Amino acid sequence: MQNARKCIEACQEGHKLPNDHEWMKIYLMKESDGTAPYWFPKPCYHCDNPLCVSVCPVGATYKRSDGIVLVDTERCIGCKFCMTGCPYSARVFHWKKPEGVTDENQPYSPETNVPPVEGTVGKCVFCPDKLRNNELPRCATACPMGAIYFGDVLEDAITNGTETVRFSEIMMEEVGTGIWNI
Repeated sequence: MQNARKCIEACQEGHKLPNDHEWMKIYLMKESDGTAPYWFPKPCYHCDNPLCVSVCPVGATYKRSDGIVLVDTERCIGCKFCMTGCPYSARVFHWKKPEGVTDENQPYSPETNVPPVEGTVGKCVFCPDKLRNNELPRCATACPMGAIYFGDVLEDAITNGTETVRFSEIMMEEVGTGIWNI
């Protein structure tokens, strides 16, 4: 479990999240008694048609032109409609201000949501601050043995062949899961 948590810990550190807030969950899965268990990461899947965006009454949750879904905590009113609308339960409510976070000099950006704001909702943002610099999200970089694949599953399968994404699966495609997958 220690290695499996490295991606969660990298996210928590990078986004100044308290230990009880995980923007990505890791589940121990096992298909049957005869198969080996494996760890399954479950972040926000940045859906093609995100319900969380359409149910937000103030437009705090929005989708960028590149497909990444963000939350602007300066606009979020904490109604939690987006949490109810998310088919993956991939959102976290910030009940209190995180202890020991001192980033007063860092300008606020919905791309980082640092520090988390009390009374608002947070979620996996795929680290757009890293992507802009052609770097992988913190979770993908920190996860041992390349266990987290980040990219466009459909495009990479076309470009690099299906071998690149042979273990990938589009989760709950029927509810509008996007092409962004981890």
